[in-house]
Amino acid sequence: MRKRVYNLEFPHWCQELNIFGYRFTRVEDYVQKVNTLQQLVSGSAELGIKSNTGQHAITAYVDIPESEEQSVLEWSGNDVTALHDILLLLSIFLGRDIFLDYSEDNDKDEKVILADPRVYRYGDVLRCSIPFKKEELDQVELRHSFREVGFEEVIDRIYRLIRNELWRDEYQNGYFLFLARDAFRRQSLESSFIQCWTVWEHLFAALNRKWLSKDQIKQISSAEKISFLLVKYALKGEIDNTSRTRIQSLSEIRNKLIHFGRFPERDKVNEEADLFVRLTEFVIAKILELSPSNVFNTVEKLEDFLSEIKST
Repeated sequence: MRKRVYNLEFPHWCQELNIFGYRFTRVEDYVQKVNTLQQLVSGSAELGIKSNTGQHAITAYVDIPESEEQSVLEWSGNDVTALHDILLLLSIFLGRDIFLDYSEDNDKDEKVILADPRVYRYGDVLRCSIPFKKEELDQVELRHSFREVGFEEVIDRIYRLIRNELWRDEYQNGYFLFLARDAFRRQSLESSFIQCWTVWEHLFAALNRKWLSKDQIKQISSAEKISFLLVKYALKGEIDNTSRTRIQSLSEIRNKLIHFGRFPERDKVNEEADLFVRLTEFVIAKILELSPSNVFNTVEKLEDFLSEIKST
């Protein structure tokens, strides 16, 4: 069986992706279709992309294996397969909503697309955490004699990790991935920040639910939860008094935002909120057993932030 897929943008010179038995291939007019997607910058080594407002477009086919596994992520509805899990991962790592075309299914009444066609605002740390690996090609007419195959291998490995029973038990079936996808979409920094805060709260609860009751988890301060996760995922060796005070300032951003609808009026608040979102990507990369990219100098910015003496 073959289905059509919206918005899947392949790595350069990559004609197909094989992930957990699903084979994704480009549509015949792939270059034209990709150029109708929202593109924020012009230029591409392969496709000659031009920046534009964009829209949804069917860019790929997916061939379904004869024996299809059920999903392991907690989707609503019935008859949800592993393909839906994989499309979620592709959305997070490629930075736009990727989904199936149901227009040809007779049993699907809903034809209106509700997904946002815009490129995600965040997720670059995750994308840059995928190691580059090249495969030599035989076609001498190509300007470049390789294609990037690291993406295919890494997404396949990550999905097999997610299906592992021990991993699913530790991370409550990976529900944080839904939260992360929502947080990374194009929206205000305030919205991304508060949704990332939910990711951290959720992860703390998931990792400590076996020895802390729900009431105990609620009673622990947000700053303590952030400190716990920073140490667990090796973003900080230990939390000293100065670091604890600075982490508390992140809680102040969160408190002002949820109670008054806006960030505190102080210097660097936007930079601190952006850092927190990037840290969320950093933590998720580690959970997915990647080596997080420091492309945005996240490690140095965190160290500067934690060591800064808060002005009074």
